[in-house]
Amino acid sequence: MTAQDQLRALLREDIAPRLRAAGFTGTERRFSLLSDEYFAQIGIQSSVASTSDDVKFTANLQVISKSQWMNSERRLPMRPSPNAGYGLELGWDARIGSLMGVGDRWWWLDARGSQRGAVARELGDALLSVGLTALRERMT
Repeated sequence: MTAQDQLRALLREDIAPRLRAAGFTGTERRFSLLSDEYFAQIGIQSSVASTSDDVKFTANLQVISKSQWMNSERRLPMRPSPNAGYGLELGWDARIGSLMGVGDRWWWLDARGSQRGAVARELGDALLSVGLTALRERMT
């Protein structure tokens, strides 16, 4: 099993069920809160420095008005990616670490998954406490 396999398993088996229980939809690297007015998303971003032995990753959060997105004069995809920067003033985005008050927070998993339980707890708790709160605050 590679470190990327461990990350996929962590997201599928540990993080996704907790996020779905809180009202999110999605799989693996993108989770969304259902809304008629906003794209409210969490995206999991891996570092380009990741290898098959170790993967480094973080979570990006984003809230964008659907009407502003759809009516932008720029050519944009049907739906924004929480892991892409569009250089637009159409919404809000942040890394989870900044919301946690710790700067740019990245987690590591190795190919053995030796820290998977601790990483799953810390990431899941951060996404559901500060992340979900931040998304909801910006959906008003």
